Amino acid sequence: MNVLLAVPQENKSVQELNSFLSQNNADLYIFPEGFLDNNVLREAIDIIKEKYVITGFKDLDSNGQQKALVIDNGKIVDKYTKCILTRGEKQKGKRNGGKIACVNTKFGKVGIPICYEIHFPEVARIMCLDNPVLLINIIGTGMYHNLQFEQWTSLAKARAIENEVYVIGCSHFAGKIPLAYVFDPSGRCVLLKRDEYGGFIVKIDLGKSVEKNINYLPDRLPNLFSRLAE
Repeated sequence: MNVLLAVPQENKSVQELNSFLSQNNADLYIFPEGFLDNNVLREAIDIIKEKYVITGFKDLDSNGQQKALVIDNGKIVDKYTKCILTRGEKQKGKRNGGKIACVNTKFGKVGIPICYEIHFPEVARIMCLDNPVLLINIIGTGMYHNLQFEQWTSLAKARAIENEVYVIGCSHFAGKIPLAYVFDPSGRCVLLKRDEYGGFIVKIDLGKSVEKNINYLPDRLPNLFSRLAE
């Protein structure tokens, strides 16, 4: 399966969407957190006809709530709302989603930890209880400094290893440190781009996310993990 990770210019969603979809051929196109909003959604959906897209969506009708939309041939077929919010998002009055869950796609279950959510192993693990074929980390502006870039990609690698699933992500090209990455279920880096604008196509073998060579999940002891829910 060929996946395009888009690192687009910010605030040019319609132009960028049309450019990436028309100039590249992929099975799945990924766009970052907040890429679309209510003002451009209808036009964007018209552009997405005959394509399969997972994109960030800023819901202006819900005080800027961050969501991920699955769009199949111009139709929204599933969505996920960001549950874990940053301190800044809380201060702005943003509301979190009510359930951590995978979305349904034609490729299988997909978990979409939105931006900051990749920092929480609990988010990825809950999603991985549904045996997703991918975890997709859609990111907003990119990284603010080198340490954050190193931490973020290290966390993504850890999520891949501990859940034995592909973890992929991308951000906007917005003046910070834009990035796109892919880690396979063993934690091997398949793609790592920083400070680059464009659409990066990577071939992904979804079967590797199914193999579970180590298979950590059966070794969990949920009865000893109850403090995590306190």
